[in-house]
Amino acid sequence: MKTPRAPWVPYVAPMAVYLGINAVEGFLPRVGGQPHPVWYPLVYGLKVAATALAAWLCRSTWRDLRPLPGPGAWALGVALGVAVAAMWVMIDPYYPRTSWLGTRSAYDPSGLPHARKLAFEAARLVGLVLVIPPIEELFWRSFLMRWVIDEDFAAIPVGRVTRNGAAATSVLFALAHPEWLAALLTGLAWAWLLWRTKSLAACLASHAAANLALGLYVLATGEWRFL
Repeated sequence: MKTPRAPWVPYVAPMAVYLGINAVEGFLPRVGGQPHPVWYPLVYGLKVAATALAAWLCRSTWRDLRPLPGPGAWALGVALGVAVAAMWVMIDPYYPRTSWLGTRSAYDPSGLPHARKLAFEAARLVGLVLVIPPIEELFWRSFLMRWVIDEDFAAIPVGRVTRNGAAATSVLFALAHPEWLAALLTGLAWAWLLWRTKSLAACLASHAAANLALGLYVLATGEWRFL
């Protein structure tokens, strides 16, 4: 008899692809202390494309986004996402960083030729808004939130939140980001949103809204250290 695929694989695989290429970025050559102006945009574009492909191949997990929430939950998610983006920027100067959590690439494309600059900025927004939020929400608040409750996570309904689940996913989410305090508060906010709405789609909308707001802020101000 053929052994069935482990149910956690389609939740973890896109994240593994994303994080694996993230790790490769750390070995790229640098120019003047900054990411290489040729190699970094190419590898970032590859990361977006490869992660999107992995998400498509693992699209069986998208069923967790249903049933879709009502208008109130959508509005709450988007409002919370914009608030999260504002919080991320506002508290940035006021807490210490730790080198072992890594650093942002902070790649500023302003020195690129105009067409390449626009292409990179478009890839950045696509990655921020359309690729990263679904793979992270499916990993953190669908798979891991339920796995903390029971290793047979598929038996736990999507949207169930416990204190241990909220704490574990938020702390691990914080450890995955250089901006650990902002990420910790964000993880708790989205755990609350999941508890309040029982909707992973509302969390996805919130995550996409936060990333879009932060991306537009960076494009408007040139504060690429947030990306």
